[in-house]
Amino acid sequence: MSDENQSHGFCSYFKNIFNKGNEDVRETIEDLIEEAVDNTGKDAFSEHEQLLISNLLGIKDKKACRVMVPRSDIIAFQKNGTVEELAKMMVERGHSRIPIYGESLDDITGFLHIIDLAKCLLKGEDKTPVSQIEINKIKFTSPDIPVLDLLKDMQQNKNHMAIIVDDYGGVCGLVTIEDLLEEIVGDIEDEYDLEENHIITLQNKGLFIADAKAYLDEVKETTGLDLESIDEEGNTVDTLGGYVFDLAQRIPNKGEIISGHDGVKFKILDVDPSRIKKIMIILPTSNAE
Repeated sequence: MSDENQSHGFCSYFKNIFNKGNEDVRETIEDLIEEAVDNTGKDAFSEHEQLLISNLLGIKDKKACRVMVPRSDIIAFQKNGTVEELAKMMVERGHSRIPIYGESLDDITGFLHIIDLAKCLLKGEDKTPVSQIEINKIKFTSPDIPVLDLLKDMQQNKNHMAIIVDDYGGVCGLVTIEDLLEEIVGDIEDEYDLEENHIITLQNKGLFIADAKAYLDEVKETTGLDLESIDEEGNTVDTLGGYVFDLAQRIPNKGEIISGHDGVKFKILDVDPSRIKKIMIILPTSNAE
């Protein structure tokens, strides 16, 4: 089989995964694997294609809650803010789509794309409140939906972003179609992706200032703290902000101190309505108040 025909065959199979009506996506993958060897007994797919199929099989039972951006790390914008303020946030954060919320993060009304803002800016409407712009509809779904089923649904309905909500309607995470595709093909970086720089600095004996996005293994390496947390859904928490959010079961207020295990305390230094941003880690050995 020529490379061109081989590639075309794989793409056809891959496309069929998401275009077989109501047939379950996972069953379709099993059928694909059965066809992985052609009539000549030679491998029907290249090494890279076999890796993609392997990744597909590896996530066939994975739920959306395992790949979502946790609530504590969601970047959202309050609808009473202006177009100019939202545009600045998008540039600073490197995101082309931002969820818009009302009174709280549990009141997400939709999302805005950078193109929506560009149209307003070209009209000189930079001071216009976001609430006066037509908001794009956003998909809401369960944390238990399989990743592949969600990907198929978003692909068919042209959704690029989905909000994960719990049984009570509370927002627990966010998933983009890029997040789902990365589970299959690996990290997808573009020229606007910002380099992660999770700073953790020692201020005094037993006192650290940390970016809430810092991973728990980064915290352990710098502070010696071995933090491990599993949320109510049984999912492992990866970031310091997610860990503190899990301890408090809410987004704490600025200046609030959250007590952890073994005498460790976490003081909230910076926060917005949608997420924790900066945290002071206070070890039992610290003399801090």
